[in-house]
Amino acid sequence: MTSQGAGRKPTVVLVGGIYHSDADKVLRQHATVVALEQPAPLEIAQALTRADAAIVRYPHLINDAVLDGANALVIVASSGRGTDSIDVDACTAHGVAVANNPGYGTVPVSEHAIAMMLALSRNLIGSGKALRSGGAWDKRTQLDVRDINGRTLGIVGLGLIGSEMTRKCIAAFRMKVLAYDPYVPKSKASALGATMVEDLDELLARADFVSMHPELNDASRGMIGEPQLRRMQRHAFLINTSRGKIVRQDALHKALAEHWIRGAALDVFEDEPLAEPSPLWDLENLILTPHVAGLSGDALRELAESAVSQVLQALSGQRPKHLVNPAVWDAARARLACTA
Repeated sequence: MTSQGAGRKPTVVLVGGIYHSDADKVLRQHATVVALEQPAPLEIAQALTRADAAIVRYPHLINDAVLDGANALVIVASSGRGTDSIDVDACTAHGVAVANNPGYGTVPVSEHAIAMMLALSRNLIGSGKALRSGGAWDKRTQLDVRDINGRTLGIVGLGLIGSEMTRKCIAAFRMKVLAYDPYVPKSKASALGATMVEDLDELLARADFVSMHPELNDASRGMIGEPQLRRMQRHAFLINTSRGKIVRQDALHKALAEHWIRGAALDVFEDEPLAEPSPLWDLENLILTPHVAGLSGDALRELAESAVSQVLQALSGQRPKHLVNPAVWDAARARLACTA
């Protein structure tokens, strides 16, 4: 099956587990699997010294410190879409290929963001609390329940998920969509029925809902802070299902506590897992979920199958479909001959 030689199965290290048991079974048919559930960095480093490949799950890290002795390592695959757990530059320097799994979270993440938007606008948390505390029937008109139909949605990041969110919100709720993404042409927004704006501040000032969908990079890291939150309308909501480090949590806490904006919903956080207890817990105008937007049953299976498929492709000498650092592939593949 692989270029490892007829008598030896390759060794694949699972750092933090894998999202679906069916993919795990497939992997074990073709490789010797070393499963590390909650490993310390030293344990990861030791396992990688005898590994041909690894699949890593956030928040565990594959970085320079654990790669020093990984002389046979061909590929590291992310368990999900992003590469937050993988230092791509370090892997490239060590001649290790990196693969991720784009596209599989598009539908579930967009659905989760819409669910958050509906929950915020319909004040589901406040309504449930009022009902449980008694006397809700006499307070129904005071719950400030609002419609999203025809409102203005600001999409920050018009990639796969941002585009899916745009399509759904226009089709289902006749929303007016403003998009901000300096990396895509205006024609893409126009084709989706959205309006591209060149200034983030303009989007923030005009939108009733702001939904974050950018990639995490130097430009987007911390892009929503106190100045940006102050530009939003007081009745507006912020939703983040992308990456936690895009929104400055201290600034958001202040904005919600002092009611600069009406509310927010977060599925991702600056540091994960979120500290327990967290100051965010005390905010009644904030919805929190534990980074589950992309983890529907279908998506979990697809993500795991993609990761396993790409690892097995690499170990058989075939170029994986979603290489993050393609320039290193020849060097990574050359290691197969050395271990055959």
